Amino acid sequence: MARWTIDKPTTRTLDGIVALRVRIIGGHVNILPTDDPVTFEVSELSGEPLLVSHEAGILTVTYADLTRDGLLERLRPVQLNSYRDLPRRSATVSLRVPHDCPVEVTAATASIVAAGLSAKTRLRSGSGDITLDGVSGETEVRSVSGDLEGRGLAGRLSYNSVSGDLELAGGRFSELSAKTASGELLADIDLAPSARVTLGTVSGEVALRLPADTSAEVELRSATGSLDSAFSLDRQDSRGLRRLTGKIGPGVDPATITTTTVSGTVSLLRRAADAPAAIPKGDS
Repeated sequence: MARWTIDKPTTRTLDGIVALRVRIIGGHVNILPTDDPVTFEVSELSGEPLLVSHEAGILTVTYADLTRDGLLERLRPVQLNSYRDLPRRSATVSLRVPHDCPVEVTAATASIVAAGLSAKTRLRSGSGDITLDGVSGETEVRSVSGDLEGRGLAGRLSYNSVSGDLELAGGRFSELSAKTASGELLADIDLAPSARVTLGTVSGEVALRLPADTSAEVELRSATGSLDSAFSLDRQDSRGLRRLTGKIGPGVDPATITTTTVSGTVSLLRRAADAPAAIPKGDS
């Protein structure tokens, strides 16, 4: 196993990388695709040095006490005082990896940018924002308050947050699952045949814009929030539950769309054939 302690800006080139794992606190993580050998660059660093290792094809960028054994040691004390030094660490890490390289990133406050990846991508964030561009395959994002903005995504996306917003513009999905308590879920996307879309909030707004020729079975539900649709759907309101349901489009392999809120508004919007995708709002 090769291992380096990084305490100043540096750039390295590596061969034989088949997976990437990053665990940092603050700063920025940038991940881009390359057909050349893998490179990692640390351009800014404050606080404790980073620990970088290359073992069995896995490139890991982290801190010594955030490795598996070190992290377990930090979790042992009950007192929160043991975590006082974590936010003081910051690093800007830029990596170029093969587009089919599986990626896993965990960050506390650092922002994450990833583009052009096609293998499984797993991202965890506390309060840092996440930006995805042209990412396909299977993508899983979890955050506390960090927002996710995506453009031109494809495949399967799972998003789960407490108060973070989801904003998607463009792309084609076979599955989209998103949950947040108070954040907004805003998406302007295309759906593959038999795609599944499940969106849920407590108080956050949901706005989903689809091409006019989309074929789907639709159910929009809310306890007290308003429901609006630019497509023809049947309204069924009862005490404690409002619903818009029906089938849109003539396709033989319709998608399935389900949205659920408690008090958040839900808008199903229509995109004209010649209109570009853009992050929607409920009144547009």
